[in-house]
Amino acid sequence: MKLHAYNDVLTGLSNRRLFVESLEDRVARCRRYGDNCAVLFLDVDKLKAINDEHGHAAGDALLVRLAEILKSHTRTTDVVARIGGDEFGLLLDNLNGDQVADKIDFLLQQLAKENITHEGKKLPLGASIGYCFVGPKDTTDSLMSRADAAMYRAKGKPEYGPE
Repeated sequence: MKLHAYNDVLTGLSNRRLFVESLEDRVARCRRYGDNCAVLFLDVDKLKAINDEHGHAAGDALLVRLAEILKSHTRTTDVVARIGGDEFGLLLDNLNGDQVADKIDFLLQQLAKENITHEGKKLPLGASIGYCFVGPKDTTDSLMSRADAAMYRAKGKPEYGPE
């Protein structure tokens, strides 16, 4: 199978297909062994405005740098994927709610510290992150819906939290 079947061409991260398959595996493992897994959805702030004002090459540069930051600040056992245009998903195993909140705070701080420039113009890098935990009756679809809803709640206010 081609590498592109499971990887995002722009960022080199896993793609939606691999994210969903990995989530299915984690749901099964959580049911069988009682493990836990946090499902995080991240949405890039103001990417459309950046694309409109500076061009898609600037937006692409921002997405690539975001992917690098996410990969460099997660464990090798975690899944980090680009699941849509400006949406990313993360699967973090065996962390409690406080640890997930700390990880989100840390990632947001790392993004805020970035000084990305494209053609001499500084580009802001920010994101909104929401999460939920795998529950005993969850399906892949319900988890993705809950994490997406949590992310949209995070976009509306500075707090975030599980559904």
